Amino acid sequence: MSETFEELVTNHTRRELEEMAMKLGVEPLGGTKSQLAESILDASRKATPKIVAEPVSWEHPREATPTIEKPKAAAKAQFLGKTGVMAKISAANKTSRELEKAGKEIREEGIRKMTTGVAEFNKGVASQEKENKEAVAMINSGIRDIQSATDKMASKMRHEAREMVEDGSRRLTAGLSQFNSDLSSQIDENKEAATKLNAGAKEIHASMEKMSGEFQRAGREIREEGSRNLHKGLAEFERSVRSQIKENQKAASKIGSGAVELQGKISTFQGEIHRYQEQDLKNFVRDFYYG
Repeated sequence: MSETFEELVTNHTRRELEEMAMKLGVEPLGGTKSQLAESILDASRKATPKIVAEPVSWEHPREATPTIEKPKAAAKAQFLGKTGVMAKISAANKTSRELEKAGKEIREEGIRKMTTGVAEFNKGVASQEKENKEAVAMINSGIRDIQSATDKMASKMRHEAREMVEDGSRRLTAGLSQFNSDLSSQIDENKEAATKLNAGAKEIHASMEKMSGEFQRAGREIREEGSRNLHKGLAEFERSVRSQIKENQKAASKIGSGAVELQGKISTFQGEIHRYQEQDLKNFVRDFYYG
């Protein structure tokens, strides 16, 4: 192996490195390109036979002794044993040939399948093109039918619209004529109502003047009656006030005597509380704590 580690990693793809490893009897069990390159170099170093240098003699050369050539078959048999580097190389070459054969069969099988698939695809494309043409023809026919139906519908709608406009114009003319007639009748009725309203306004004005006079008289009578009642009420209120003052004076004298009596009771109660604090409470506390 003349290539270095860097050259293997740089100049070869992963697939090529795997094939080289299989040829050297190394199973590529995953790993990176660097790991494959290291495995290839190790296997290559192990497969390369070591060359032992013969010692150099400075003596005079001896006469050459005749050598007996060994049969080539024996030499071949020596390198095709079941063990050793050449056996591994032979196995690797055999595996490589099998892989090449299998790869060739796979490529041929793939080409056959691809050819069949392409033919089927072309057939499907041709069938689809035919269906598309038929669909386009049907679409064109449908478009023409739709266009014809649209034209008929548009013509019918224009005719109906024209009839509707004419009918609307007739109805509008008749409505305007009726509106003018009703308006004239309403104007006459409004004039009559205005005449009656003027007469009613005069009657209302007279009635209001009469009612105003009656209100004035009633107000004057109410004021006079109120004044009389006010004076009478003030006299009665004054009498009530004087009577209430007398009653208040009597109640005040009673409240004064009651206050004096209440003050005596309060003094007695305070004396009882003082006696309780000085005698009864102390006795209770002494009995409670000392038994």
